[in-house]
Amino acid sequence: MMQIKLPVIRLGMAGAMAAMLLAAAAAAFALTPKLSYVQDVPSLEQTVPRQFGDWKEVATPFIQVDLSTRRDGETTTDQPYDETVMRAYRNSRGQVVMLALAYGERQRQEVKVHRPDLCYVSQGFRILDLRPTTFDKVSGAKGPVEGKRMLASSRGRMEAVSYWMRIGELYSESAWETRGYLIKEGLAGRVPDGILVRASRPVASAEEADAAYPQLESFLVELAAAMPERSASLLAR
Repeated sequence: MMQIKLPVIRLGMAGAMAAMLLAAAAAAFALTPKLSYVQDVPSLEQTVPRQFGDWKEVATPFIQVDLSTRRDGETTTDQPYDETVMRAYRNSRGQVVMLALAYGERQRQEVKVHRPDLCYVSQGFRILDLRPTTFDKVSGAKGPVEGKRMLASSRGRMEAVSYWMRIGELYSESAWETRGYLIKEGLAGRVPDGILVRASRPVASAEEADAAYPQLESFLVELAAAMPERSASLLAR
């Protein structure tokens, strides 16, 4: 009798193991993040206007702070960006604003949009001030966009910076909040995209920076409004 039953038991165990493996494979497939935020991503280089409102792109002697966290001479593989746009614009009063956009289709725990304060510090700047600000009526955004005002200084150069960072539908620089959001999206089978939207200009003092911030923030809001709808949706949503 034992000789008859043993093959049956072995087949049952093999079948159960096969079923478990198939279930695990199906679960793994279901939980594998899939890029679902943006399809056929428009080119920012081609769709960001070179002239809008009172602003026109110009050549500038100012060197923009790089968008990475590497120090001079270092190399890095943590490149979260698929496209970057770095330009300067001047208005009719001769004032110059520098624009930096850095977009990445796939934001992950290890590789995601870099915070500007980290980029500036890694390139020799001191952060003199960092405070929250709100960008109202940004084209494509469901509500107010939360960002930051930053004042940075290096070797006699001082910059006022206004910016926001979007990962998926999250506007936050909190490492824990961002980590939790990426985990939640991953479990839902999604990989969010992300972008840094930054405007800056040289200033001579903290008082001048306070006067510059509203202009920088208005510049970014006007820029988004002047872009095609699909491209503007990369900046805010």
